[in-house]
Amino acid sequence: MTMPTQRETIGIVLAGGESRRMQAVAAGAAARKELLMLAGQTFLERVVAIVAAEVGQVIVVAAPNQPLPALAGSVQVVRDSLPGSGPLAGIADGLRAATAAALAGGQAPPELAFVTACDVPLLRREVVRLLIDRARLSQAAWTVPLVDGHRQVLVSAVRPALLGRIEAWLATGRRDPRGLLAQMEAEHPGTLELVTEADLVVADPALESFLDVDTSADYDRVCRQLTYGKHGECPYTPPS
Repeated sequence: MTMPTQRETIGIVLAGGESRRMQAVAAGAAARKELLMLAGQTFLERVVAIVAAEVGQVIVVAAPNQPLPALAGSVQVVRDSLPGSGPLAGIADGLRAATAAALAGGQAPPELAFVTACDVPLLRREVVRLLIDRARLSQAAWTVPLVDGHRQVLVSAVRPALLGRIEAWLATGRRDPRGLLAQMEAEHPGTLELVTEADLVVADPALESFLDVDTSADYDRVCRQLTYGKHGECPYTPPS
């Protein structure tokens, strides 16, 4: 019997956050992070395009009834099954959808999922590739960058086989990805691989891929990063 073909890697982009700190500065849909503009694209369009360039198939996880910009390429939109439950629940939704789609198409589930959020608009394709390559080489269940002492779960590579473990963690009422990582590391050393800054700067010398936008000041910062110090197109100025 011939085994079904496996799609090696898919992408999951989380877009369902409530953007509370941005909303506190400017009310309305324009303040939602996935719809913020940078160099003529929304944040979501930029991040999806970067991830898709390395993995092909991308799943966007969004809140129920959340409006999204038109997205080019092979993009599947999945709606949060547990709205407001944080990124780990969104990752579970993406992994579940990827597995279901693969099986429905007569394929084996993907080997890896590159996971990120829509609020890292300076994400570099080289970082996506680096983390996927490291995950393939190490066979770790979760490959996570360590930047400024923090585990960057929302720019990482996870194996869909970990879905059951994530669902069990959520079922306990816990939502924190870093807590799950700590438990995995304690119980099964080697299931987690941390990628250090020394390795990351080869792909992203300024570590811009990890500049997440939560406030208008963050938005102003990434605009200046992209436009070499000029204000660019940011509609807000950061509070003094």
